[in-house]
Amino acid sequence: MGDFFMKEFIVLIGEIFFISCLQTLIEVFMNIHEKSYQSKILNIACFCGSLYLLLQYVFDNIIKDLVSFINFSL
Repeated sequence: MGDFFMKEFIVLIGEIFFISCLQTLIEVFMNIHEKSYQSKILNIACFCGSLYLLLQYVFDNIIKDLVSFINFSL
């Protein structure tokens, strides 16, 4: 059971790392100093993507098992 969560966590970290690498790559090709509004939009989009992946992991893995554990205890 614990091994499954570790694999899912490693996948989550890999996805968030991919988003940050993609953000850095886009910032290199986009001139940030001249287009600060595009940089802000890119930062917000990458933050929202990472937050979505994190919340999806929490609700799919942690909260589901926490609720089943609480129901089992009662």
